[in-house]
Amino acid sequence: MSYDLYFWPTGAAEDAQWLADRLADEGAEGLAADARVPAFRAELLRRWPALADMISPWHHDLGRRQPWGRTDLADRFVALTLPYGWEDTDVLPALAGSFELDSYDPQAGQLVSPGSLPQERDVRGTAEVAGWVIEDHIARLLRQISVYIGYPYDDLDEAALTGVLDDTNDETPDGWFEYPLAGTPTLVVRLAQAPGSAVVSVRVEGAMDLVLATRVETLLDLL
Repeated sequence: MSYDLYFWPTGAAEDAQWLADRLADEGAEGLAADARVPAFRAELLRRWPALADMISPWHHDLGRRQPWGRTDLADRFVALTLPYGWEDTDVLPALAGSFELDSYDPQAGQLVSPGSLPQERDVRGTAEVAGWVIEDHIARLLRQISVYIGYPYDDLDEAALTGVLDDTNDETPDGWFEYPLAGTPTLVVRLAQAPGSAVVSVRVEGAMDLVLATRVETLLDLL
């Protein structure tokens, strides 16, 4: 038994079921090429390489796998055929939403919003998301996280962060700088520079739901 999901740019479908039926036959004329689609596809394959056996349409990122059907649709939509019980199915709408893509479930005949994730999974259990960014991107990182949680990040925050990385060291437990962002929820961003480099290690801590944690993780990957 398998389980299908479709992803396309947000708002692209007036009739989602009609579009999904068309895409099943690679009839994508109603969808324009959109850079967010291959970016989402690349993120899927980065996180779950095994999806290469479950993803369509065909694209050169599938390596030596033989092309099937049309080869010019990978920038219009993503389709997944997953085995029932695939453990991360409920993460996919949140990840798609971070790329401004809709998720459509043809089994249920409806768009799937991140807020409709299955409740048997603890969606408020993420306490930390970690990654790294280049030093010049720290302000951009904090501004975007602030947007996610409704914190009014402004010039005073910029001033408070001036020079704070100078004495940090991500190789020592006490070498981290902490900065709270008092939004909903309140998050604490911990920063520490790698010695001798422009790379800054980042830890974002707080009571994040799955949607927010996925957005923060994706942001760290992109910066």
